[in-house]
Amino acid sequence: MKLRSISLTYFRQHLSSRVIFEDGLTGIIGTNGSGKTTLVEAIGFALFGSRALRGRVEDVRSRGAPRASKRGGKDTNTSVELVVEHEAMTFRIVRTLSNASLYVGGESKPIVEGTREVTSKVSAIIGMSYEEFVATYCTEQKGLEFLSGQKGATEREKFVMRMMGYDRLEELQGIVRGDRKEKRAILQGYDVSAGCREELVVQLHHEQSLLQSVTAKHDEAKQTLEKAESDFAIRHERMSSVEDARTLFIKEREHIRTVEVRLEERRKRVAMLDEALKQEQVELLHVQTPLIGDREIGECIEELQGEITTVRALVDDLRGTARQLELDWRETVSGIRARKEALLEQREQVVARTQRVDELDIDGVCPTCLQPLEEDLEAVQKHWEDEANEITARIECLEASLRSEQEPPEAFSDANRQLKEKLSSLECLEQRRAELERCHTREQKIQALIAEQEEIRRDIQFANESLVQATDRLKKSNFREDEYATEKGAHDAAQRLVEVARLQRVRFEGEVNTQAALVARSKADVDKFDEREALVASIRHELRVIDEIDLIVTDFRKWVNTTVRPRMAELASEYLSDLTDGRYTAVELADDFTPTVIEDGEAKSVISGGEEDILNLCMRIALSHMLAERAGQRFSLLMLDEVFGSLDEGRRSNVLALLEKLRQRFEQIIIITHLDDVKDGVQHLVQVEYDEANGCAVIVSDEAIYGDEEVAINL
Repeated sequence: MKLRSISLTYFRQHLSSRVIFEDGLTGIIGTNGSGKTTLVEAIGFALFGSRALRGRVEDVRSRGAPRASKRGGKDTNTSVELVVEHEAMTFRIVRTLSNASLYVGGESKPIVEGTREVTSKVSAIIGMSYEEFVATYCTEQKGLEFLSGQKGATEREKFVMRMMGYDRLEELQGIVRGDRKEKRAILQGYDVSAGCREELVVQLHHEQSLLQSVTAKHDEAKQTLEKAESDFAIRHERMSSVEDARTLFIKEREHIRTVEVRLEERRKRVAMLDEALKQEQVELLHVQTPLIGDREIGECIEELQGEITTVRALVDDLRGTARQLELDWRETVSGIRARKEALLEQREQVVARTQRVDELDIDGVCPTCLQPLEEDLEAVQKHWEDEANEITARIECLEASLRSEQEPPEAFSDANRQLKEKLSSLECLEQRRAELERCHTREQKIQALIAEQEEIRRDIQFANESLVQATDRLKKSNFREDEYATEKGAHDAAQRLVEVARLQRVRFEGEVNTQAALVARSKADVDKFDEREALVASIRHELRVIDEIDLIVTDFRKWVNTTVRPRMAELASEYLSDLTDGRYTAVELADDFTPTVIEDGEAKSVISGGEEDILNLCMRIALSHMLAERAGQRFSLLMLDEVFGSLDEGRRSNVLALLEKLRQRFEQIIIITHLDDVKDGVQHLVQVEYDEANGCAVIVSDEAIYGDEEVAINL
């Protein structure tokens, strides 16, 4: 994995910063507190999430960062975007304090979203967890101690083996031993349930002989059934012809009985109709004679309908005339009352004016024209009095007219009287028409009774003829009940014989099927026994192979445990010799991978703080070297944060020289330090400065540092 670029937005002191990483040795230099280690922290945060942060997650947000727009909303302003290259593929990781997304190449749609999901996917891609990452390829500030997070020999050994990928041997051995346990359980079950093949073969022969015996009985029962079915077919054919004759005989006999019953019912119906007809005719004659005598009812109804129409038209005319007269009378009364009300209102106004004029004197003005009255006062007073008297006289005249109009006019009363007379006449005519219509209905009923009577008589004649014909056919038939009973008994006996034979065949067929199933089961048991014996032999062979595999894996794990530690010590010794100018040439590793410096063939239990840092650095690089060897390729990244703090100038030069040599194995080496004398030993330089005025970190490129003027890159 190689880093390509990182962009920080509102991340601690970095309000908006971007760094592009090149291949080779890159130095990130700046004063303490300028934000160098924050870049390493941001890289770990982008790859592994909040577990790579120092302190609380809330403290990562810059002081000047805008808050979420809504209360309770997620913060998306603080973010880190990291672009990495791994196995010829480019990945872009965008992570905020509440979410994360992983993109491949230049795609705009993420392949994974969510903080946990992205962390899990990134760990799977680069093949290590956060703890493994900081124990090997990324040395955090004050975390140079080798395997500082792993306590105890067993835990350290398992950690190294897991980093080297040898933990798969343990997983493989667990799978092999589980498979062996399962196969042994299967064999134990087979041994418990195993029987004797000879007993199975004897049982098979016995069941085969029983099957042959039952099959012979079944064949005999089958022949008996076929003979019984043949005899029954002959009997059934004869019985069919007898059944047809009996059916015809019963049909004719039932037909005769039906016709006789029908004739009896028809005769009774004719008698009832005669009685009803006589009664209707007498009642019709009793009602019709007083009304119309010998005249036709229909003709009388038509004449009466004409009279009713004429009288109804007169009633409508009289009703309209009376209504119009009433309207005219009421309109006249309403007009008189309206004129009276108007005159009463006018008189009130005149009386009021008269009172106002009576209150005036000669010097007053006319209340109407507003002119001085002077000598016209009396004339004006007399004028208003005369007008009031005139209105009163007119009102009295209207009251007299109103009294004379209190009663309806004589024409209106005459019209109402004539209307009542015509309505009474119309009612009498309609009653008479109703009586005639009832007579007409009764006459129609008499005609219907006569028609029904004639229809029944014709039906009686037809039934008599049918009865004679059916009686003749019944006499000509040769059916005899005793012959039918004899034939029916023989037919039923043959049928019962067939049923008994069929049940016998079915019973033997069931026994044959049962015995055949037993034979098949015995054969299957023998075959299964043979298959199980073959399977047991195969499982025993597999168990021998599994035991051999378990022994080989066990021996290989022992060999690995005995070779990993010496190889790591060999590499650490080589790096330690380079860094100490040959003063220390050997390193020994204890069972818990704790390193010890060997000087002049003896273990040096106490070394200085700077030498201890060099030793831990050598151990980390040795482990990284072995991981690259195990992968069969060069691991691209090595990142060291503040590893020069306890080293003197000579040791720092040796470390830089060693890192330059390591470029053959690591394509990208990044060192973070506050020491300016490291500048000359790196290929690419990233200067991190702190802007006191704005309170933020500023990234300065190496071109700006070595150019004519300094340019701050704030994206």
